[in-house]
Amino acid sequence: MQIQRILVPTDFSPFSDLALQVAASLQAKFQSQVTVLHVLTPLEAEALTSQPGNPWENVVLKIQNDMLREIEDNAPSLPQNMIRYEVIVGEPAEEIVRFAEENKMDLIIMGTHGRTGLASILLGSVTIGVIKKTCIPVMVVKCPERLKE
Repeated sequence: MQIQRILVPTDFSPFSDLALQVAASLQAKFQSQVTVLHVLTPLEAEALTSQPGNPWENVVLKIQNDMLREIEDNAPSLPQNMIRYEVIVGEPAEEIVRFAEENKMDLIIMGTHGRTGLASILLGSVTIGVIKKTCIPVMVVKCPERLKE
């Protein structure tokens, strides 16, 4: 299997940081294009853009800068010319799947909090939603115990 396009959704958590580290390893092996995607819910987007002097372009630029720092901190080996930064608005699982399918991604790499039982049922899971809604392979990076604390 040739992996040319990797999607790494991020919520800027330590779990997403681990997914970026795995993506960096695979990018080096396959020379893949890596897209880092952040999905804002409509409520988050409205709250951020409703602040005076904070148009959508400024919100996107700030989030993209946060993504760049996240890569510098967690996957510095990723070549900048092989990374795309995308920010979209919508329901996260649905938008991740839509974006991955429209952009013909070969692999989605996601971190997970690793919740089980009642917490998983009550809180829901973007990762589970993505797995259920797409045929694109999804690699789930489960966090080490030390990050769960």
